[in-house]
Amino acid sequence: GNPLAGRAGALPEIWSWGHRNPQGAAWGPDGRLWIHEHGAQGGDEINRPEAGRNYGWPVITYGENYGGGKIGEGTAKAGMEQPLHYWVPSIAPSGMAFLTSDRYGTAWKGSLFVGSLKFARLHRLELQGAQVVRDEYLLDGLGARIRDVRQGLDGWLYLLTDSPDGQLLRLRQR
Repeated sequence: GNPLAGRAGALPEIWSWGHRNPQGAAWGPDGRLWIHEHGAQGGDEINRPEAGRNYGWPVITYGENYGGGKIGEGTAKAGMEQPLHYWVPSIAPSGMAFLTSDRYGTAWKGSLFVGSLKFARLHRLELQGAQVVRDEYLLDGLGARIRDVRQGLDGWLYLLTDSPDGQLLRLRQR
């Protein structure tokens, strides 16, 4: 699936490009790979990489240089993909997981969960197909950076916090 196959000097490992700093990856309910990328100051984003597609970095971004100032040419350009979702300001995304179990009822099933290091919270992204229709903040009062998010074999969501006395937490609904 290398989109550059046959071009002189093309690297065989390239499949898609223009990714800044992928931090999390998960197989979606649609059977496709979803990733989130840590942007510059702002511009963290979610993408579903596809063969031959250019996701823009560093030509287009919703972020800016640390300390201010434009990066690249703007937020859109022909031939470059838009993110499915982006955050400004940056949330410093960490782990991510899709909820596929029925443990939390049907309202959360199929949601994408992303940890935030910067804001020490969990984001629940409600999806309709590949479109994010809601970004709900969970665990705002936890006071601990969320490093990873996983669905266990038992169907519960588990979180790892990032601190010297970090914790492994099981998420339960009230």
